Amino acid sequence: MNDEKMLNMISKNAEMGVVGIDAVKDYATSDKFKNELDVQRREYNKIYKSAHNMLKENGCDVSHPSPMAKISTEMMSRMKTMTDPTDSKIAEMMLQGSAMGVAKVIRNKNEYGGDNEEIRDLADKLRKTEELNIENMKRYL
Repeated sequence: MNDEKMLNMISKNAEMGVVGIDAVKDYATSDKFKNELDVQRREYNKIYKSAHNMLKENGCDVSHPSPMAKISTEMMSRMKTMTDPTDSKIAEMMLQGSAMGVAKVIRNKNEYGGDNEEIRDLADKLRKTEELNIENMKRYL
């Protein structure tokens, strides 16, 4: 995997984190939980912007998740929250999404053939963010 693909993976992962949060945030009931989701969303945005800027600086195209992936995430989130609109259910969904994100970052970082430390550091930042999100969501289960 080259620099461009790695950065696009990071960018897409962070963007999907934002999409996931946006799909469920309005269903959250406690202010504390809503605040936690806001914190996570801001962190995903920072990572997305960093990856986006690095791609542009290197003259690379920025890839986004497919519209189908976004719509699917939004629809599944809405359906799950309609049947169980509790903070606990939302936390479970967010935890599952972050767990998938951790696995994807680790797998892609292991396949990454580049030696760009800035890209490796950004991938680590995303992994650590996902792991922290998992820990934070456990409190709401």
